[in-house]
Amino acid sequence: MSIKTTSEPILGLSAKYFTDDQIHQQIKYKVFFRTWQFACHESRIRNKGDYLTLSLLDQDILVVRDAKMQLQAFYNVCQHRGHRLLEGQGNKQRISCPYHAWTYDLGGQLIAAPNSGSVSNFDVSSICIPKIRVENFLGFIFINLDEQAPDLDECYPGVRAAILDLCPDIESRKFAFEHHINEGCNWMTAVENYNECYHCKLAHAEFSKGIIDPSSYRIAPFGRGRVLAHTSRPTQSSEAWYEMQGSDYASYYLWPTSSIQIYPGGMVNTYYWRPLSVDDVCVYRGWYSEDGEITETLQKVIDRDYETTFSEDLKLVRNVQRGLHSIGYRPGPLIVDPAGGIDNELSISVLHQWLRESLGELQTNSNSNVSTDP
Repeated sequence: MSIKTTSEPILGLSAKYFTDDQIHQQIKYKVFFRTWQFACHESRIRNKGDYLTLSLLDQDILVVRDAKMQLQAFYNVCQHRGHRLLEGQGNKQRISCPYHAWTYDLGGQLIAAPNSGSVSNFDVSSICIPKIRVENFLGFIFINLDEQAPDLDECYPGVRAAILDLCPDIESRKFAFEHHINEGCNWMTAVENYNECYHCKLAHAEFSKGIIDPSSYRIAPFGRGRVLAHTSRPTQSSEAWYEMQGSDYASYYLWPTSSIQIYPGGMVNTYYWRPLSVDDVCVYRGWYSEDGEITETLQKVIDRDYETTFSEDLKLVRNVQRGLHSIGYRPGPLIVDPAGGIDNELSISVLHQWLRESLGELQTNSNSNVSTDP
């Protein structure tokens, strides 16, 4: 892959993209409601009737395993008078609204409505919960509110094969643990922070010596989709968090809010972000094991990650978000180094390009500041 850049410095995005509610509303419809969003791992809904609910801003969503063991996703709203159908996660053989007991089968078809027989021409068969697109990607379930969007492999070409190369048994992994927290920042503030390691040697000393080898670390666009690949050899330090054998480190960030990450040796984990408002986003940190159990080594890594990298980033992004509201903030030049390396913000310039393309401010694949050629 070659990287083209202009001879002029590339400035960071204006603060308005991180703080202006009107722009956030545009992003809601043009980014979040048109892209694939991580919902859950398939092992959390493995049996008939298993369900899990989530929210994407003001849209409530329900993912369920139907009577034929197929994954289904619906808008989590009763077609009677708009009440939310289910909460949290669990198992149901039928979906019954807690407001007036309108009841649907696991395929979203209305099957009963109290006293509906008294209404002339009331056709139960004509009423269904609207479906949402759902796909299984290596065991990770994604949903997309856009009925016309390309499928996952079209959006992120080559990622499936790259992950399988690192972790051939990833599809047999099971959900083991997840924690989450509201980060108190704009979603892009959090995603930017995740997708650059320019700050790692200063802010993440433990990660830099416990997991990765900084001399080999690189973040760059991957393939022809909106993907950023983080790659590194395993740490060479004597302070490694665990005994590392097998694969290198890699993380595949899938625009706009999901990342599948493989720690050295095939330790599978995820980050994903659910925007809450212009000034807040919830980050979810997940871990997956062969049998869904948390081994002593996995527990050690979970704890070490939470105490260091995860908590360090939380403080950083909250401080950045406050700074973005400063009257005195002027976006400076990004450190864009086509040669790669850890001290680099090439990935940030790419994120900004993708956002502005999504908002219609740049033509897709135009000759803008940064582009990639395979």
